[in-house]
Amino acid sequence: MELAATELDTAVPPLLYYLYPGAVFLYFLAASLFSVCTLHNLKQETPSKPELSSIGAVVGVLSLFILTYVAQLVSLVALEGTDSQWPPAEHTVVGSLSCLLVFGIQLSWLSTAEDLVWYPYQGSWIIALAFEATLGAFAVVESRAHSLGRYDTAELALISLRCSILLALIFWTSMRRCVQAVHPWTDEEHQPLLSDATNANESGYGSTSDTEAASDEETEYTWERRKREAKESMQKRLKEGGNWFAYAKGFMILFPYVWPVGNRALQLRVAAVGLCLLGSNVLHLLIPRQTGIIMDSLASNEEAKANNPWVAVAVFAGLRLASSDSGIELLRQWLWIPVQYYSHDAMTRAAYSHMIHLSADFHDSKSSSDMMLAIHGGHAVSNAIESVLLQAVPMLIDMCVALIYLSVTFGPYEGFITLATGTIFFIMAGRLVAESKTASRQRVNALYQEHYIRQSGLQGWQTVSAFNQIGYEDNRHANAVTTRWLREQQYILSWYVSIAFQTMVLTCGLLASAFLAVYRIQNGKASAGQFAMLLMYWAQLTSPLQFFAKLGKRMSDDFIDAERLLEIMKTKSTVENKKGARPLKFVSGDVTFDNVTFSYDGHKGVIKGISLKVPAGQTVAFVGATGAGKSTLLKLLDRFYDVTGGSIKIDGQDIRDVDLFSLRDRIGIVPQNPILFDDTIMNNVRYGRITASDEEVFDACRAASIHDKIASFTQGYATRVGERGAKLSGGELQRVAIARAILRRPDIVLLDEATSAVDTDTEQQIQLSFKRLCQGRTTFVVAHRLSTIMNADRIVVVEHGEVVEQGNHSELIVANGRYADLWSKQVFLRPREEVNIMDLIDDRSAVVDDLSSEQTATEQGRPDVLDSDSEIQTADEDQAE
Repeated sequence: MELAATELDTAVPPLLYYLYPGAVFLYFLAASLFSVCTLHNLKQETPSKPELSSIGAVVGVLSLFILTYVAQLVSLVALEGTDSQWPPAEHTVVGSLSCLLVFGIQLSWLSTAEDLVWYPYQGSWIIALAFEATLGAFAVVESRAHSLGRYDTAELALISLRCSILLALIFWTSMRRCVQAVHPWTDEEHQPLLSDATNANESGYGSTSDTEAASDEETEYTWERRKREAKESMQKRLKEGGNWFAYAKGFMILFPYVWPVGNRALQLRVAAVGLCLLGSNVLHLLIPRQTGIIMDSLASNEEAKANNPWVAVAVFAGLRLASSDSGIELLRQWLWIPVQYYSHDAMTRAAYSHMIHLSADFHDSKSSSDMMLAIHGGHAVSNAIESVLLQAVPMLIDMCVALIYLSVTFGPYEGFITLATGTIFFIMAGRLVAESKTASRQRVNALYQEHYIRQSGLQGWQTVSAFNQIGYEDNRHANAVTTRWLREQQYILSWYVSIAFQTMVLTCGLLASAFLAVYRIQNGKASAGQFAMLLMYWAQLTSPLQFFAKLGKRMSDDFIDAERLLEIMKTKSTVENKKGARPLKFVSGDVTFDNVTFSYDGHKGVIKGISLKVPAGQTVAFVGATGAGKSTLLKLLDRFYDVTGGSIKIDGQDIRDVDLFSLRDRIGIVPQNPILFDDTIMNNVRYGRITASDEEVFDACRAASIHDKIASFTQGYATRVGERGAKLSGGELQRVAIARAILRRPDIVLLDEATSAVDTDTEQQIQLSFKRLCQGRTTFVVAHRLSTIMNADRIVVVEHGEVVEQGNHSELIVANGRYADLWSKQVFLRPREEVNIMDLIDDRSAVVDDLSSEQTATEQGRPDVLDSDSEIQTADEDQAE
């Protein structure tokens, strides 16, 4: 039993030297990750002056603690060498160096932390205190057994000093937290005297506005806005979830599109890919080892001659072939491609299908480019998963295996060198990436500005030439190119400096490992083949280290891209079919607006209690100033939006209770600003009814007075109209849209300023076409040109979302109200006071002509003059609303 106790006394201290830094580092890393995942770091308030001074004191004391390890290493070399105990014990040197590295990392993070959380530091100091006390206890026990040498005495003194420092750190930070909880810091200087710099758009007392002098660097470009909005959405979900685990759980909505649920064949392929990755890990271990075997077999000693080098070379060739793109990598790619295609395909289709089924409020608030980027965010999810599963995990396994194998082969010194090199590489790479963000942002801004200036100058060439600003645009573009090149140079230089520092760290680690290997070879503890193996392992470590250094930013960018898609996938349509909704039973086309109210934002009312009963087959025209709510009524009828209050009924059926697609199948609409696809005229017109024949398309175009014009084109109906119909004139674009509506053969017709962009002659032709289109159909017309709706069965004057007048043209003229005022402004005639409707019919003198005969002849030939309210506002009513 006494012998066993002696063995324990000599075995436990070396183990403690290795466990000590490992336990401290693992706890500190795990606690820091936990604080990030649970958002404790984001819940900390900005440190005030007393807090900052306290942190500075902790940094100073921790620096003193680290210096004790430097002193221990110096004393180890100086004292043990003189005591004839050279070389020193490996566990003592490696343990001290490891502690120096671990607490150096703590010092680095503590001095630069913006959102400081104390429990990772306090917990690690408590663990360190326990190990230091244990080591001190063993030293005291050993001192009682026999006298201590000079180094042992110095070590015991340093251990005592470290215990005192750790106790002081733990007590100081604990008391500081207790005091802060009872009496929070109050620092008058913590409150800004002037306006907050972040509120650049607000003017505060004592501050000056630099808006006019703002440089291009302060401009928020589109890509920055999108990234900022995605980050804000991410932070909002993080705060709502409370931690990163809940945030990541939110992405489970995308899981069925990433993992092949229900597809057993693809799942087996994924499992096979996992086996291929494990095989690659084994090959990465065996190839350097086999290289060492070849080197040893070529040595001149007798033992090496007994080994056949040709066999070793053949095995090496087989391993290299298996690990190459012609071997296991080819098999892995073949297995993974269908899985990758499934993920990208399923995500893209699901995102597009979800977006196209969303209601108008979503599409009105998002640009097409934002939606395209959101769909691309589905690829970001797949890329992130591939980066983790196919690259990060295998590389991490390779690094761990290499660390263990090198430590076993070359001893703990090699393990420390490898681990220290990797740690320093990560810290330096992270700092350099953070410092290069400004240069990267300036570079992207300069690229964006150069592209914008070039594109705007070429697209607006006619305006540039008309205002004789070619020289100005030329100089502007030249300055943008110069600025971009300067930013490019700065970014490239910072990138090369970053690479240089990273390479320097790896080179220093390689040199240290090489010196250690040579030392062991000279002492007969290693072979030349093992030296070659070491060099190959270091070559394999370089790529994973660089990958992991960039993985954080890559994953962050992928999450930001995926956040856009996730936000949209969680968006619910505000216009949906009710459960059990039945198809619309169309009878005749009676439409009833029953006390309809509506608001776009839930606050400001756009439609305020409108009630109308429209018999089947009647034509109702909505007129009024821009922004009155006319086009909104048409959108409500087509269920682009649902009413806030009241109801809209067709043949007695509330349109919210019927199937949405059956409702829209009965309605044909000609919008004020029709949008055509970048396709042929034939396909654009046929979009109204996909099954229509060519002859039916021709008939619809004839009815819209556009057939002859199309026939005059070189390619006729095969002419592509360009993006959004850009190759057609305004009148041609509108008539193609009218033809599309005519082809649809709707039961209810909605015309929203359908003739606003055509000339008078064409308008007369289209009016005849409309008469044929609307005959026997319930029709709703929105118009500013009152000459186009004179024959409507009913004219409804809308102001501020309310009906102020309604009746036919003659009745409203006699009423001498708002409609008569609008009419007089367009035709420059006003009704007499107190006229009878029968007098208006029998006596043309019921209206007063304020113009001369020449002016009357001129103005009456201009029915397209807009009302004064419209002239000072935008012609796009939907945008104004």
